[in-house]
Amino acid sequence: MGSTEPRRQLILDAMVRVVGRTGYREASVAEVLDEADTSRTTFYRYFDDKHDCFLAAYDMLAERLFAEATASCDPDRPWLERMRAGLSRIVELFALDPAVARTAIVEVAAAGADARERHWQAISRFTELFDEGRELADGRQLPENTALMAAGAVSGLIFDEVLTGRAERLRRLYPDLLFAMLVPYIGPGAATTEMRKAAAG
Repeated sequence: MGSTEPRRQLILDAMVRVVGRTGYREASVAEVLDEADTSRTTFYRYFDDKHDCFLAAYDMLAERLFAEATASCDPDRPWLERMRAGLSRIVELFALDPAVARTAIVEVAAAGADARERHWQAISRFTELFDEGRELADGRQLPENTALMAAGAVSGLIFDEVLTGRAERLRRLYPDLLFAMLVPYIGPGAATTEMRKAAAG
């Protein structure tokens, strides 16, 4: 990497923050430049326009979130423990930084079809962590897209909270998110038990 690469990173981080504060449609290149404390010349050295920069910023953010989730999941622990830990980490990150949550979950939907496709690609990547849960289905035949449905349900619940400016409530919503994620694999009874344990703990 060249010596100018950190400037590109600063711009990407600035895009995440600006979009998280003002929304994708309202965000401007000028605001991103001001946030990153860099020049228009530097911006256009790396990106064609705001949209191009946002897509790169979203890819970076999705990669970070995936890395955070997987780092929380000790591969030597049982699947249920890994899922609890990974979800808890994402919820905590979003609750601590609502701008990141809004960019990752809400504003990506406003950035066009290619951005929405990236969002589903990111969700699909997270579903890789779900697959082992099929072993807990006790012989029940699960649909091929079970992991995508479970991840989509969690994403949808988070979307509703972040959209209405209540990202800080996500910690309290964690038991419900856990239920939505686990119920296809372990059934409603066991998922309810996990939800109650999460609410009590």
